[in-house]
Amino acid sequence: MSAGPTSAHITGYCAEFRLATEDGERILLACDPDGVAAAIATLLSATLVQVPTVLVRDRPGYEPGGRPDHGLKIAADRGMEIGALAYYGPGGEDYGPGAWVSYSEAEYHPEVKLYRDMESASVFPSDAHIALSTLARAVEDFRSTGGLRPTIVAWRPSTVW
Repeated sequence: MSAGPTSAHITGYCAEFRLATEDGERILLACDPDGVAAAIATLLSATLVQVPTVLVRDRPGYEPGGRPDHGLKIAADRGMEIGALAYYGPGGEDYGPGAWVSYSEAEYHPEVKLYRDMESASVFPSDAHIALSTLARAVEDFRSTGGLRPTIVAWRPSTVW
């Protein structure tokens, strides 16, 4: 399992959280750690109809047509205080670009289903469950590094984004 690429944290990046709720779609911007914490609190309290995604605005490395070359999906269960992450983008020195899921050897409520995609009912594997506090720090790491795979979480390659 790889922890992800190492990188200096750069100030000035803004994360764009996309939430699909019962009331419609929302976009939240977070340009600092407090903003990320507020966005995560909002998504934890929202009634979601799809898994929230995050990307970093103004990041170099967009694909033709303006499609981001990176992204993070966030699934969480506030009551159980667990979550899971899916990442797509640069993999670091030891891996090329691709899809990744968070990984933990700890058993965090394997009976809880955290959805990777609500439409297809695709769930994260139970070993992708991490503590919500770790998830929050990982999302801030994603923002501050400009969309790189967070180093605070262990990852394993995935065949699906």
